[in-house]
Amino acid sequence: MVGLSYLAVMDLKGVILAAGEGRRCRPLTQTRSKVMLPVGNRPFMEHVILALAANGIRDLFIVVGYQKERVMDHFEDGVDFGVKITYIEQKELLGTAHALRKFEPFVDEEFLVVNGDNLIDSRAIKELINAKGDNVILAALRQHTGDYGVLMVEQQRVKSIIEKPGRPCGGLLNTGAYKFSPAIFEDLSRTPISERGSYELTETISQMIRGGKEIVPLISKGIWADAIFAWDLLNANSLALSIRDPKICGEIEEGARIKGPVEVGEGSIIRSGSYLVGPVSIGEDCDIGPNATILPSTSVGDSAKIGSNSEIRNSIIMNDARIGSGTIVSDSVIGASCTFGDQLVIETGPCIVEVENAFQRAEFGAIFADDVSAGGRVLVRPGTVVGTGAQIGSGASIRGWIDRESRVIC
Repeated sequence: MVGLSYLAVMDLKGVILAAGEGRRCRPLTQTRSKVMLPVGNRPFMEHVILALAANGIRDLFIVVGYQKERVMDHFEDGVDFGVKITYIEQKELLGTAHALRKFEPFVDEEFLVVNGDNLIDSRAIKELINAKGDNVILAALRQHTGDYGVLMVEQQRVKSIIEKPGRPCGGLLNTGAYKFSPAIFEDLSRTPISERGSYELTETISQMIRGGKEIVPLISKGIWADAIFAWDLLNANSLALSIRDPKICGEIEEGARIKGPVEVGEGSIIRSGSYLVGPVSIGEDCDIGPNATILPSTSVGDSAKIGSNSEIRNSIIMNDARIGSGTIVSDSVIGASCTFGDQLVIETGPCIVEVENAFQRAEFGAIFADDVSAGGRVLVRPGTVVGTGAQIGSGASIRGWIDRESRVIC
């Protein structure tokens, strides 16, 4: 159970918005919601819950929808995470304002709202708790804010929100974390419907600003990160590993070398000749090596196997994955229960990827959804995205988007 510091007011409640899919993170969200994507070997939302718990916020309300069973099975009643969880179902995904309105019967004092699909640390939550004002937005200063709501601020007050300007620009972005008083529910009830047919919290706030209400921006000094696209998980994973307290609970064979902050879970074995350079997290019941190399910013999920003479760097390997011998995985996300043959190579570099009918510039290796199998000597070009359950034959060279359940033959 998580130890609580009780830094916050004991009765302060937290709302976690976790109903959406995260469509731009497909194909990883074909089998789980974005809140359950792992960074630092924990689902996004687990980091959120632990950050709230560390500040004494134990009474949590989680708004669920897409793939809700997977969320509820993992977190249950919250006791293992030091909190008490009440689930609220949003049967129709009609936006964040619609989701938050479902919390109204449960609150009569100020409360926090956070997104379940963002990485946030306890310092950022503490800043939000201590902020002055009835309506506070946690903001982050970034060089690139084109895919987020940008806050226009005058005299320490938010004057407007420019939603997803698209063009390259820097400034204060809206993290989607807030502190509100119960008066917000009256404004939520008047939220106009958007062009997409949904009711969004940012429009509620814009309406409040137009009505003369004060919205206070709080620039966080803590850690906050999002993953708009699947490859953004790699940056969030690196940040998540930096806030973990690594412990070695598994077996390290003689001849294996560990350098820097490395976590090895119970039941895992790091075989002789292997070389691990942190920050790295190895889950429980994993089998690594012999002579495997795991380089920084890599997390390997529970019950995964990395074959001999393989090299993994800056990557996420999810639970139950099987990586063959002599395989190289760089800057990539490998879904649960994937199986790779020997001498598979994932190249990394600049690429252009189509997502939601738009082309995005990126730089990464590959994204493999769950249950993908690939034979030996497969060459994977930069920017390759492979859907759930696809099968790649031995000796194949692949690039671009490969749909779920596809078969690729050399």
